[in-house]
Amino acid sequence: MTAAPWRAHEARRCGRQAFVLPALAALAAFVTVATGSGIGVVLGRALLSCALPTATALACAAVVAREPMLELHLSLPIPYPRTVARRLAWPASVTAAATLVLVGLVATTGHRPDPLTTLLELSGLTVFLSGAAVWATVRTGSAAPASGLVIAAVLAKLLLVDRVLPEGAAQGVPALVIGGYLFSLALRALRPGARAGARLGYGDAHLGPREA
Repeated sequence: MTAAPWRAHEARRCGRQAFVLPALAALAAFVTVATGSGIGVVLGRALLSCALPTATALACAAVVAREPMLELHLSLPIPYPRTVARRLAWPASVTAAATLVLVGLVATTGHRPDPLTTLLELSGLTVFLSGAAVWATVRTGSAAPASGLVIAAVLAKLLLVDRVLPEGAAQGVPALVIGGYLFSLALRALRPGARAGARLGYGDAHLGPREA
């Protein structure tokens, strides 16, 4: 299989949510910010900072959870963690484009905060939530716990973190580091022979379902 058909195959394996969810979330965030007033300003700020990262995290969890042929992948010469990383690159690319467009559009409205602060916060929270979602999906074999973890993390940010840390680098940089670490943990857990609890419905990667 050549590069182009292979990329198309991986895009299909991701599912439509990998492309639709981030775009819709970015659109909803911009519309709310651009039209909000009064209490709408608070809602718009919450959506601006959390809608796109949350949608991306849920899309990433779904990409990992929807693989039905884990044993087949483990028998291929291409390492399965590389396959997962390659698939996750699709929602990551869509989100990166949506983030830049969203920050640019919000900047034209004159709403605060400034574009750099918004970009740092969006990038950090996206990586953190997506890393947590992928890690939880790998550990449990289901996207449902990942969804609960993402929602809890978003509530913690809105109700606690935002009251303690300023927007921008103070939140974005630690979130980037932690999220990247969670991604690395999840991908390492997918290597053959690695123990990862009920990883994708399996015990050890070299065993059959529920045999570990």
